[in-house]
Amino acid sequence: MGALLAGALLLGACDMDIANTNAPTIDDLVDSPTRDILATAATGIFARAFNDVGTEIQFYAIYGREGYNLDGNDPRDVDEQVAGPQNAAARSGAIWIGQYNAIRHINTYLAALPNATGLSEAEVRASMGFAKTLKAWHFARLAVRTGELGIPIDVDRPIGEEPAPFVSFADALAFVSDLLDEARDELVAAGDAGFPFAMAPGFDDFDTPARFLQFNRALAAKVLVYRATFNDCSACWAQAATALSESFITDAGLPGSLSLGVYYGYTGLADEFSNPITEPLSGNQLWVHSSIVTGVQRRGDGSPDLRFTRKVMDSGRVHTYKELTGTHKPVLYNNPSNRAEPNAAAWIPWITNEELLLLRAEVRWHTGDKAGAISDIDLIRQHAGGLDPSSLTPASSDDEFIDELLYNRLYSLMWSQGVRWIDARRYDRLDTLPIDRPGDQIFTNMLVPAAECAARGYDVPCTPLTEPSNGS
Repeated sequence: MGALLAGALLLGACDMDIANTNAPTIDDLVDSPTRDILATAATGIFARAFNDVGTEIQFYAIYGREGYNLDGNDPRDVDEQVAGPQNAAARSGAIWIGQYNAIRHINTYLAALPNATGLSEAEVRASMGFAKTLKAWHFARLAVRTGELGIPIDVDRPIGEEPAPFVSFADALAFVSDLLDEARDELVAAGDAGFPFAMAPGFDDFDTPARFLQFNRALAAKVLVYRATFNDCSACWAQAATALSESFITDAGLPGSLSLGVYYGYTGLADEFSNPITEPLSGNQLWVHSSIVTGVQRRGDGSPDLRFTRKVMDSGRVHTYKELTGTHKPVLYNNPSNRAEPNAAAWIPWITNEELLLLRAEVRWHTGDKAGAISDIDLIRQHAGGLDPSSLTPASSDDEFIDELLYNRLYSLMWSQGVRWIDARRYDRLDTLPIDRPGDQIFTNMLVPAAECAARGYDVPCTPLTEPSNGS
């Protein structure tokens, strides 16, 4: 990934600073932002996009019972995250700092761009669109993480100022939509200009502002669907349909085009990022939940859904830790020629055409095009799963459609973003997730980190939106 601008979290919650440890220094970026300095800073933005990806996938898989971590090295994997209680100073307060660190770096980059030397106006606009898109996605991840507890968004403040106030889940996601729209406008204004920096691995098909704009619109559609379901934003369905039409969605070239999209492009090289999910079949860390094994639908010849066959493998043994048992392992990121072997260079999907077609099915159903929604579901069933068409008809109930939708989202997107937990929350189906031991729990969100509560003078754990003065 090249040289990075290192970030450090200062005590004070959400107040991040950029340490002067690597070239270019923060002073160079602020005071004399040349083309080369900004290109290196853009590399840092790409690098920070990887913050917490592996941890987020693993944590959300546990919360949503896509699987378990049964390694036994840290009992919190099966205690705090499965049985509770959640601990704001431990696992339940995690995967937070890295996102705000990334946002702080992007804010510094955005502030430097208007003073840049060696960049055309169109290149500045392209850079703005790129940075605002990734900034918006960091906020989206944070908002989904914490849910109804809210998040701070006004964090572009000097060190030492009061911590930013929390805003509601709905306001946070609306802010994300607005920021993605700002980024869209910047990318459109860039015209035919190229990006004045090297694109990261995983963006191979989206390395111009015009193509990156389609990635931006894909994320915008996803956030709008989240707003429609999490926050009851009825207008968001139609807006999501528009965003999808401006994205890279296609039903041509199937099944090959299902994989079209943007990825976290791991290289596995020394001093670069390695895939954090891949492990040998003999490993004891990551296991697929038994309900995914028993719940898989069958093809016409009796064999399992091809998505299951590609992504899950019988370990040939039974592994038990603290009364939780695994028999099958996630191998979707393993060596394709020998799935028992890990592959440190395997890419993780960020957003792909397969997901966009499922988002379009969801949007079409909720905007009255039920036949179109069923067509999209069946495209995925046929081309991704090798399954027969669904039994849905336009007369099917909403519950029947959601059952089918969530089945396909789980098997299409498993172990890539925690989709089972997120979807159960979006559709008020947390009570359908399996409980494997008496006393285990299904959590609705992760907690506000203890440091955030303490910085505002609140007890731990805290609910900042209901605390006196809301931390402002």
